Amino acid sequence: MHVYHLNQFCNIITALRKERGWTQTSLADRIGIAPQSVSKWECGVGYPDVTLFPVIADLFGVPIGVLFGEETASAKENKAMNDPIVSNPHIPGRTCIFEPLKYIDFSINNCCRVRIIDGAREQARIIARGDPTFLEYFLIEKDEDRLRVTVKNPSGSAFHWTPYDRGGCEEENTITVYTGVEDSNCFAMNFLDLVAMQFRTEEGYDEWLYCTMEEAEARVPSFKERRAQSKEPLAVFRITQPMK
Repeated sequence: MHVYHLNQFCNIITALRKERGWTQTSLADRIGIAPQSVSKWECGVGYPDVTLFPVIADLFGVPIGVLFGEETASAKENKAMNDPIVSNPHIPGRTCIFEPLKYIDFSINNCCRVRIIDGAREQARIIARGDPTFLEYFLIEKDEDRLRVTVKNPSGSAFHWTPYDRGGCEEENTITVYTGVEDSNCFAMNFLDLVAMQFRTEEGYDEWLYCTMEEAEARVPSFKERRAQSKEPLAVFRITQPMK
């Protein structure tokens, strides 16, 4: 069931109309109503009869849910691709294209953020961005029906992470994965003394954040207290809400 938000609709209908270069009068003519009605919709002082929503959606060529504030899968992907970390050409990066795979295994042994974005596509891809050392130790290999993504620890230690020269890169290291399937099965391992935070973003993506204990406490004020009460190992700290 759609939950209708009048204030949201007024912005949506205005944006859709302007994207097509239509005036309020031309939109009204296409629907077969008075221009004053469109004006009221966009001012937030009125809204269409329920029978007009399918007509308006068809006219703009969008799913009816878009009129109620829902995002299409393509819109969500475009938003992610416009993320400054993913799309910024000034941040060194690597992009790998592969066939859609349901099973992806991660072995993360450096501080970074991992994003998992599902959705059926002809091709899948991984976009890694970050400092030169992070990219140097970023490895991908395909093993039958599984994709294995490994980020090695620059220090070579199997247990401890230590800071290193990031070559002047001030942005966080990120790995964004477009799986190419509707529902992927991803498994992550971390053997270092890093905190692995798992959470869902406001856009509905799964993310893992690998960071030091100090960074975790700075990002999540309640982290220390929640860790003391948790029975989870240090490597798995789940957050049900997006971190600010």
